[in-house]
Amino acid sequence: MRYGLHIGNCAGITEPTVLRDVAQLAEELGYDSILMGDHVLPPRKINSPYPLPVANPRWETYQDEPWPDCFVTLGFLAAATRRVRLGTSVLILPYRHPAVVAKLVATLDGLSGGRIICGVGVGWVREEFGFLGVPFAERATISDEYVAVMKSLWTQAHPHIAGRYVTIDQAVNSGPFPIQQPHPPIWVGGNTRAALRRVACWGDGWQPLALSPEALHHKLDQLRALMADAGRDFDRLAITTTVGADVTRQEAEAYQAVGVSILYLLGLAKQPEPALAQIRQFAATLQGLQ
Repeated sequence: MRYGLHIGNCAGITEPTVLRDVAQLAEELGYDSILMGDHVLPPRKINSPYPLPVANPRWETYQDEPWPDCFVTLGFLAAATRRVRLGTSVLILPYRHPAVVAKLVATLDGLSGGRIICGVGVGWVREEFGFLGVPFAERATISDEYVAVMKSLWTQAHPHIAGRYVTIDQAVNSGPFPIQQPHPPIWVGGNTRAALRRVACWGDGWQPLALSPEALHHKLDQLRALMADAGRDFDRLAITTTVGADVTRQEAEAYQAVGVSILYLLGLAKQPEPALAQIRQFAATLQGLQ
């Protein structure tokens, strides 16, 4: 099983030299990939229900801490590294026009030498949707269409799109195309049945959060059935999840046993030295798992 780093919103490590040190240490220690979270304008007061099975959500993460732009940050990380893959987890699909996202992802894929992972989700902060003028109730249908548009722009020289939200009815120059073919992998975030259906319909991977190995095993049984119904090969999916820095070797092996291919460290300390120590500890715990 491989291991990766999820830096969330970079809280505590946004200073450029620290962020560079974090990325280069992860690469040196054999991390598979580094993922970055996404929010544009979270409110100071969130009334939306938290979407994950966590007893005490860290609301201050959304209400008080900075959220650097994920694409700009990934570009910085691409320049600071050579091997480690880089991605979003998760990019909130309805927040940006899919042509803009397709362009950003393809450009990053080219500049990084084909190392980009496009992790996506439909979003959950109703207030943020309101600020951006996006209908919250339509976020799932918007996301489905936006993914289809992105795939068309990544793979077709002459895309023709006639959707509910996007229309391209004349010749366009949609380049650059991504290096990865047919396109960078699209990983679906979320723990719900609806998220599993999105994986089965158009995802290349699944990334749940805050699930035990036992709960994950049950969800994967559901996903296998959905993939079979869709006529798609479950074994081609990337199955990933996140854990804290204090994960034990035994716990990591339990995740591996249920089918997790990459285990991500999420929740770095707010200060550089403790954060770097956690990165070293996590790698030491997971190194050698086959």
